[in-house]
Amino acid sequence: MKKLVSGLHKLEEYSLILCLTVMGIILFVQIIMRTVFSAPLKWAEELARYLQIWITFLGIGYGIRRGSHIGMTLLRDRLPRVLQALCGLVVDMAGLLAFMVLFRTSLQFLAHQNVVSTAMELPMQLVYLVIPVGAVIYMAYDLGMIVGDIRKMLQRRKDGC
Repeated sequence: MKKLVSGLHKLEEYSLILCLTVMGIILFVQIIMRTVFSAPLKWAEELARYLQIWITFLGIGYGIRRGSHIGMTLLRDRLPRVLQALCGLVVDMAGLLAFMVLFRTSLQFLAHQNVVSTAMELPMQLVYLVIPVGAVIYMAYDLGMIVGDIRKMLQRRKDGC
């Protein structure tokens, strides 16, 4: 199971790296084509925008897994340890609920996307498919954090803190 999870982490990281690299190369080529040759690529900015959407929604899961999302902890840090753990649990459960709503709404949104993009003629369902995928990744990591929060609370209670 650990190999599977590790493989999924690598897939997530390599997907982000690939999207960012391709976006950088496309934008660089677009700048050269526009300024040097006065012949901009019609599809480049559209593809870069779609890659940015993918980076954003795949990056949400990566950020939560690495604990690198910004957080306001001034109040929580001043609470006793048990209440800190409870506060973390409440925040994680609120995030889970929010992403459950996002997942459901994104599926409804995808069902109504029967259009293609302007320049690339790409089905918009393909572009926005990353929204429910990103929501599922977030929910999986968040469930792990909720389990960790509960374990911390139980351990502290057992230790008498």
